[in-house]
Amino acid sequence: MAKAALDGFRRNEWVKNLDDLPGVPAGTKGRVYLVEGFTWTRYRVLFDNGVDIGSLDGAVLARPRDLAAALERREQAALAAEAAAEEAEAADEEGAAAAGEDKTVNGVSVPAHLLDRSRRARERVAAA
Repeated sequence: MAKAALDGFRRNEWVKNLDDLPGVPAGTKGRVYLVEGFTWTRYRVLFDNGVDIGSLDGAVLARPRDLAAALERREQAALAAEAAAEEAEAADEEGAAAAGEDKTVNGVSVPAHLLDRSRRARERVAAA
């Protein structure tokens, strides 16, 4: 419980947003004036431009001194996710080539025997 309090933001703490929010450009300074939630801690922030936004996740906020580090962590995570997606796609292509005629549609592998069955059904309907 104490760890969550240390990692999260406290009431009256100054923060900056990492993302563009409705009416608030990224990097705008604001003050947390409400902290709520048990399993998902949400914050209500009054920004310097007068916009008040509630139910903000801590992932979109950073302390002003930690803003650059938070943006760098976010960029590294995005690059890692992109690399993992490329590796998964390459593995899918290798698996499809090894399996023969299997195809991947919307990330789901369709076995060759189902593709054959579909092709034969279309041919029957076209002949009738």
